[in-house]
Amino acid sequence: MDIDIDMLKRNKNQRLLNILPKISERLNITESDLKNAINRKIIAHDTYKNQKYILFKKKYRHIERGTILFLNENLDYIMGYPKIRRAMVLDPTLKNYFIDKIAIEEKLDGYNVRIAKINNTEIVAITRGGRICPFTTKKALKFIDTKILNDYPDIMLCGEMIGLNNPYVPYYYPEVDNNINYEGDTSDNSNDIENLGFYIFDIRNKETNKSLTISQKGELLKKYNLPHIQPIDIVNKEEISKIKEIILKLDHEKREGIILKDPDMVINPIKYTTHHTQCSDLSIAFTYMYDLGINFMFSRLVREGYQSIEFNENKEEMEQRAKEIGESILYPMINTIKKVSKNETIREDFEIFMDNEEDLNEFLVYLKKLHIAYVILEKEQINNSIIKIKIGRLYNSTNDKIKSHLNGNLWSD
Repeated sequence: MDIDIDMLKRNKNQRLLNILPKISERLNITESDLKNAINRKIIAHDTYKNQKYILFKKKYRHIERGTILFLNENLDYIMGYPKIRRAMVLDPTLKNYFIDKIAIEEKLDGYNVRIAKINNTEIVAITRGGRICPFTTKKALKFIDTKILNDYPDIMLCGEMIGLNNPYVPYYYPEVDNNINYEGDTSDNSNDIENLGFYIFDIRNKETNKSLTISQKGELLKKYNLPHIQPIDIVNKEEISKIKEIILKLDHEKREGIILKDPDMVINPIKYTTHHTQCSDLSIAFTYMYDLGINFMFSRLVREGYQSIEFNENKEEMEQRAKEIGESILYPMINTIKKVSKNETIREDFEIFMDNEEDLNEFLVYLKKLHIAYVILEKEQINNSIIKIKIGRLYNSTNDKIKSHLNGNLWSD
């Protein structure tokens, strides 16, 4: 629910207004800027387990998008993860941007999560947009040993939740296949596999956003035996050909791309994605074309143009690239229109595993709070403990607009 100053006054709910001076001091931002952000609906209000917090839906002044601040006694806050800019060409961008060395890490196709401790007691998982996701929180706590946050309560673990069995970016990674352990069963002989994992790519101070260096991060995560993304290589900034080789290898393996970092983390990382990723994104976007198509299309097509030039493609290679881009756009779109013409509902299906009904209901309430339309397609309790559920996310704009056009209604520019 968005907070509005006038609404707060009408309802005589003065709590937030009364603590604005303290919030201003904690975030090092003026009260007038805070009120402006509230009235412009940049700041929203949410609750997690009866703990109220505010979140920044956009970057505002020095406050990153996704920053959250709890309305507790300490006014605990966790800064949002900085936006990572993109290199459109490697040469001369990398030579101009980096100081000396470049650490190359794989960019995984999942969703960005920050894990941190609040109230010196509870550990939460926060999405890029600043929401505490109950599904992600519970899963992350299974994948990592949180002792590191007891020893270093001022840090946040920044990572990527990946795998087919996640509700946001379902993409199969063979390395995160896990046998599901049932209650009372200590064997590893389960027939049910959960494809889900969490990999840490950064450790930052949760208030200042200052990052550990690549070597400091690696040493600390190795000490606590935590899953993390290790550098593929560390090269001189002039070694563009080595970086291109890595990109081509990842593209061949149908992986997403790379993150390029200064080893000392004194400048922000930048990213570069593969041809496979561009085509995959376009394919997804045009499956749900009226919901995702426009936002996904232009930037990815432009990337393809620069990439073709960057890799010095000949005529045959350019034709192959154009063919694959066109197929990524046209085939999913035609398939979607055909489905709607047969009265099928367009939806994105995902399957997840939950420990119990309480956790499942908490997650479904969370989806409704985010105004995500869905239907439950299948639900099964396996071995009297774990719940396996298949959920279809509905894309109503795509469904409704295709039906409208198929019924003869005109396109309105």
